[in-house]
Amino acid sequence: MRVLELGSYVAPAYAGMVLAEQGHDVEKWTLADPIHDLKRGDELWQWINHGKMLRKIHAQTVSLLPAGEFDVVIDNVRAETWQRWGVDPAVEATRLGVTWVSLRADDDGRSFDVIAQARAWGDLGYVPFYLGDTAAGLWLAFKALAAPVGHHVIRQAACLAKLVEGELVVPVERDGSIPWDDPAAYRFDAERREAVVQFKGQTIVEPARGADWRAANLRHEGGRFII
Repeated sequence: MRVLELGSYVAPAYAGMVLAEQGHDVEKWTLADPIHDLKRGDELWQWINHGKMLRKIHAQTVSLLPAGEFDVVIDNVRAETWQRWGVDPAVEATRLGVTWVSLRADDDGRSFDVIAQARAWGDLGYVPFYLGDTAAGLWLAFKALAAPVGHHVIRQAACLAKLVEGELVVPVERDGSIPWDDPAAYRFDAERREAVVQFKGQTIVEPARGADWRAANLRHEGGRFII
């Protein structure tokens, strides 16, 4: 399919990257991106945009786009920004005859990874990995492929919560227990670089998988893993 990627930062770029890796024609419109301000941002920019056609076009000019050039549009532009530009994604999706998917924060504010994690997990804990952008990017790519023509809005925190079963509602037994086995006790041995878990009376040790192991056991091409 022909995909138009609008917006900035990681999530829409990650979605576009996944779609490009699966053989779709992805065109990215951007004038500037805060990715370049991050540590090793230029390297991240090159990695997350490989396989795309990059064009220096402002996203608001999508209202001038003729129908028939794209099948899918993805963006993470805030609703108030589209309104300020005089662009209505729902109207444009109908005019262009495309599936248009917008990724936004739950409150239509800024979608930052740490905020998405906090909203997804609440007081259940913190996972020290930046999953908000990549999880949302994966859902954005999936929605772009699966949804019908029209405008669709997905929420970053909801994407992350769904990935970790955060939406699952489980009835509690009368004695206060949950109706399945309690989570096992996990720990990470930093010195030995391995994960250890007690499961069904057994001690299971999973060694860290270094670069040599990944190169020998995972499909890759030029250092990039192939899905």
